[in-house]
Amino acid sequence: MRGAAASIRRTVSAAAPNALIAEVETTPKPGLVDLRDTGSHRDMDCETFRRSAVAVAPFLGEMAGLGYGWAGGLPDLFAAIRPVGVRAERSMFAATGGVNTHKGAIFSLGILAAASGHCRKRCGRFLPEIILSLSGDMVREAMEADFAAMSQRVPVTHGEKLFARYGCRGIRGEAADGFPAIRDTALPVLREGLAAGRDKNRVYLQVLLSLMAAVEDTNILTRSDLETLRWSREQAAEFLRAGGAYHPDGLFRLEEMNRAFIAKNISPGGCADLLAGAIFLHALEESALSSPEGESVLY
Repeated sequence: MRGAAASIRRTVSAAAPNALIAEVETTPKPGLVDLRDTGSHRDMDCETFRRSAVAVAPFLGEMAGLGYGWAGGLPDLFAAIRPVGVRAERSMFAATGGVNTHKGAIFSLGILAAASGHCRKRCGRFLPEIILSLSGDMVREAMEADFAAMSQRVPVTHGEKLFARYGCRGIRGEAADGFPAIRDTALPVLREGLAAGRDKNRVYLQVLLSLMAAVEDTNILTRSDLETLRWSREQAAEFLRAGGAYHPDGLFRLEEMNRAFIAKNISPGGCADLLAGAIFLHALEESALSSPEGESVLY
């Protein structure tokens, strides 16, 4: 059992940073850091994200190991991984000189990592839809308690203020519902594009823009307002209607969109984290399918 748990930890410790790096290197992305520019950000670049991804990887692997060995209730598993997430954040800030590159991703990927380990133990392989369902079961109780508490106090954090002003549940609500944006939008687009043999960068861009058209990204709301969020979602929807990232002019049109997003200081960072989550789950899915005994071949 110890060998299997160590295998799960190594698998996730490899897949998670690979997914985070794949997300930041997807280019060109509107308003986000990529290989071409820093988007609407001034305090980070691709190298900052690479250092951060490597720094948080062991902690995500640790969460997966906890999930694999967990024999109690799933809400208690979430309580168990929270301190690991705090240590992951400290490691991130130490690696980036205090820059918040992956705080949201640590939350999302941490939940997915723990659920992945638990799924591997229960099902003998990594099954993304099961992982997403387990994620919701793991955090729903805690997230609903958070929302109840938030409704009774003066909002302080960005998330609390958005919940109070717009009723926006953000990534807490996404996690509590089992990450429907990953399940219903990101994974189907990702699988379809890769199965068709399309260029991986364009597939990732298609996933990102599909998320941007569907998700209420609180990163955008925090930096602007509801009108700007609606505008950015319509921009993404219009891009998809015109052929998306697979259109011959798709990359050129994304470069234009990037300039417009920078001018409005828009950064769809929440959607970027969901893209990374989808890449992570797909990598686990493929690793399990490619091994006759269900063990990962990522390492």
